[in-house]
Amino acid sequence: MRHRYLCALAGLLFSCGVKPAEKIERNLISFEMKDFKRESQAGCTSDTLPCARYEVTYPVFAGVDSTVSQRINALLDSVITQGYSEGLTQTFAQTADVFIEEYQNFRNEMPEVGLGWYFDATIDVAVSSDTLISMSITRDEFTGGAHPNASRVYLNIDPKDGGKVTLDDVLKPGYQETLTRAGEEAFRAYHELADTASLQANYFEFENNIFRLNDNYGFARDGIVFFYNSYEVAPYAVGPTEVLIPYEKLKDWL
Repeated sequence: MRHRYLCALAGLLFSCGVKPAEKIERNLISFEMKDFKRESQAGCTSDTLPCARYEVTYPVFAGVDSTVSQRINALLDSVITQGYSEGLTQTFAQTADVFIEEYQNFRNEMPEVGLGWYFDATIDVAVSSDTLISMSITRDEFTGGAHPNASRVYLNIDPKDGGKVTLDDVLKPGYQETLTRAGEEAFRAYHELADTASLQANYFEFENNIFRLNDNYGFARDGIVFFYNSYEVAPYAVGPTEVLIPYEKLKDWL
């Protein structure tokens, strides 16, 4: 299991025993980007207009079993509709109707408020192969308040059964210390913090002032990406943090 995930991640098809002629046969998973949009009125393109817009850019995969495709769609729906479905199973198309209806109710109650609402979600595919699909879902929404809210969530899927791919599937047992150390180095470099600088003194909130990687990660072509959303480990003003750990630093654990 771990062997075939490594092949997909690091582009090691040849070193994993796959002949050149087999490479084309192994990579049959393709996708096409689609765009879904629903508006309270035509031409709603700005939060400064008194209208509401709900838009999702998403991939449709080819080369996967229909059951797997349904599971992928369900996982994407669960991330995109988070906060709107109230625990119910809904598609983002159904949630779009709720979003527009809530805005119209808001306008009926407070017609003097001129700002509009918007919800934008984009699903980017970083890796698409016969052994791994790694995606990031970025949400950007505004429903009034001091500022918009944005977040990013990663999904890593095995296209053969629709199950989730985890770090334990890719790395050898005992990898945690090396991965965390490399993650802290990248985190400090991103924020221009010295090796000895206190995280807490620089407004980062880690338990016991000890750096920890979170569970929000994806697999890119050149490394593993960890993403900390706003408010997760720092105030909103600090913004989100993206940590890239190159596979080269994990070569002994692959």
